[in-house]
Amino acid sequence: MNKDIFVALCDRLEKKVPPLRWIDEDLGQLNVGNSTRPAVDFPCCLIDIEYSGCRDLTDLCQLVDLKITLKLAFPYQGESYSKAPEKVREKALDRYAVVSEVHDCLQGWTADEMFSPLSRRSGRPSVMAGGIKTYTLVYGTTFEEYQ
Repeated sequence: MNKDIFVALCDRLEKKVPPLRWIDEDLGQLNVGNSTRPAVDFPCCLIDIEYSGCRDLTDLCQLVDLKITLKLAFPYQGESYSKAPEKVREKALDRYAVVSEVHDCLQGWTADEMFSPLSRRSGRPSVMAGGIKTYTLVYGTTFEEYQ
C-alpha cells in the first residue's frame, strides 16, 4: 500500500477542511459499545485505502485502481425535524457543509499528479450508537506503481 497517498490525503483535508478535528486511518475507532465514547474528536474523517485492482503494464510497473473510503462522523448536535427552532436545526445540519467541503476539496484532485483525478463513486449516510451520524464517501482513481 502507498503511505505517500495516505499522507497527501491527510494533509489536503487538514488544510482545506478546517472543521475536521480528527483525520486518521480507519482502525475501527468508531466501533465501540453504546456506553463508550469513540476515541476521536468530532467531526472526524477516517480513511481507508484499497487497491481494488492491479494490472501489469510491464514486468516492473502496474496500473493500480485505487478505492479511497472516507468515513466522516459527527456527534448528535440537536433536532433537525421541520418544526425545530431555526438555530437548533441549523446547528444540527452543519454537518452537511462539512461533507460538501470534503467533496469539494477532493473531487478532481490529483495530489500534484501522484494519481489521476479523484472521482466520487458513492456516498452513504448511516447512524451509529449514541446518535453518531456518519457519511461514507468513496472515491476512485488510478496510478502507476513502479517496483
